[in-house]
Amino acid sequence: MNELKPIDIDEKTFLREHFALPALPEVIIKIQKLIESGDADMTTVATLIHSEPSLVAQILKIANSAYYGLPREVADVKFAIAFLGLNEIYRMILSLSVVNTLAIKEKEKLKSFWFHSFYAALCTKYLAKKYEPHLSFDELWSAAILHDIGKLIYLKFFPEHYNALVLFTKEQGCTFSSAEKHFSLPPSATFGVLLCDHWRLPAHIRNACESHTLEQLPEISGDSPVERFKRMICVGNLVTILATDGLTLEVKKDMAVSIQKALRCEESEFLAMMGDIYELRVDVEKFTDQFQ
Repeated sequence: MNELKPIDIDEKTFLREHFALPALPEVIIKIQKLIESGDADMTTVATLIHSEPSLVAQILKIANSAYYGLPREVADVKFAIAFLGLNEIYRMILSLSVVNTLAIKEKEKLKSFWFHSFYAALCTKYLAKKYEPHLSFDELWSAAILHDIGKLIYLKFFPEHYNALVLFTKEQGCTFSSAEKHFSLPPSATFGVLLCDHWRLPAHIRNACESHTLEQLPEISGDSPVERFKRMICVGNLVTILATDGLTLEVKKDMAVSIQKALRCEESEFLAMMGDIYELRVDVEKFTDQFQ
């Protein structure tokens, strides 16, 4: 692993030339324009969604997941739009299209991405309700789902490096960001930001990609709505890592202390919170199994 080649990229041309990505599906642009014009309606948007058959099943599975907790199961995109609203459905489609367009072929690794991302989304929503009840919840799903999208860029274009990083985290019981530093490799957060800029993704998704690691948490210290939103995304990611990854006791303690400080909670409250976080795993496993 110590013989990993350095990764040298030109941020101005990355994802455009040698490491090129296609444009997002046209359906994204069409729905966005409809919403912005004020002419969007359920029938029109549902028809556009059905032009991308792969999206239909994914949207229904997400709409029926524990994240939204709808009063009854929906089996039609129109009903999903009626329950969740056009803007939320658009953000859902955008998130799905970003991942789908990357066309990751390693199914187990993609499943692992969805497991972590959906778990982080559930945790972020739980935390926001508990610690930031006045925060707008409209953008939480897409931000939490895509916060780690930079890792898929690693997997797509630098698979050898990605595999070495994952192996190192397992052997050393550390975080992915620590492994990146160990090998002096570009942070996956940077790749996520570059992807956001390339596809002109919304600012809240870019913020989530940019600031979600343990090292970055102390830097999110402001009290503005944007800073509070970023803090919830970051802590949501960290409690997910704490609940799932094989970290050393030292890393666990460091992470726990940082989370408690960020949330301004006592250890007893933190432990009770983590109990709830562990219980969410059942919903995550059910979603991941059905989603693939």
